[in-house]
Amino acid sequence: MFGLLLGSGLEHLTLEAGEEKIVKTPYGEQEVLLGRLQGQDVAVIFRHGKDHRFAPHQVPSKAQLMAFKALGVDRVIATGTVGAMSAENAPGHLSIPDQIVDYTTGRDSSFWGDGVLANTHIDFTCPFDQDLREALLNASHSAKIYVRDRAVYACTQGPRLETAAEVRRMVMDGCEVVGMTAMPEAALARELGIRYAMICASVNWAAGLADEALDFEAIKEHMTSVMKSVWRLLEVVVSQD
Repeated sequence: MFGLLLGSGLEHLTLEAGEEKIVKTPYGEQEVLLGRLQGQDVAVIFRHGKDHRFAPHQVPSKAQLMAFKALGVDRVIATGTVGAMSAENAPGHLSIPDQIVDYTTGRDSSFWGDGVLANTHIDFTCPFDQDLREALLNASHSAKIYVRDRAVYACTQGPRLETAAEVRRMVMDGCEVVGMTAMPEAALARELGIRYAMICASVNWAAGLADEALDFEAIKEHMTSVMKSVWRLLEVVVSQD
């Protein structure tokens, strides 16, 4: 079963025969929306909560991923808004990232030592599941939605946005988009044996890469527009399962 881990801009979606369920996990209770999308059973978790109460560094990722596992979810597609750091990922564009550079600090990023899973090192050479990435790319072709087929995702701590100097450093590190949520999600999913991939929606230029100051109204406009394509892409990939 597909799990959809949805970020900003998709908090108001509905499912056919949607039903909210509270799943108890060793890391707390997690609210999950169960229903059908394009005739397929799906489980939906709103990363920040429907009321957007969780800042990026406060997201209960262990509870969210463990709830998916308890429900029998074996593959998760996450969505996230990002800042663009390359022309190929300019605001308004979608990308399916293939790599991560983790700049976060202090986040609870492993089940190791909790007594819930066997302590084991994971191979994280490719942090996103390639088969799931291919499914998303095939769905983009079917839906005629342009999606860039790779991107190096810089994951920062948040909730503040980055400084211009930090962005210059990330560009030199080879990063192309910057967000705040891919980690520890991707690593936790790998530890649980859940396939994980992400759709990134660029909604602004990262700090210092545009002549004008950040315009939060413009960011909202980009988000509203691009999320229509994100939702359509989710519908198609689920229907092709």
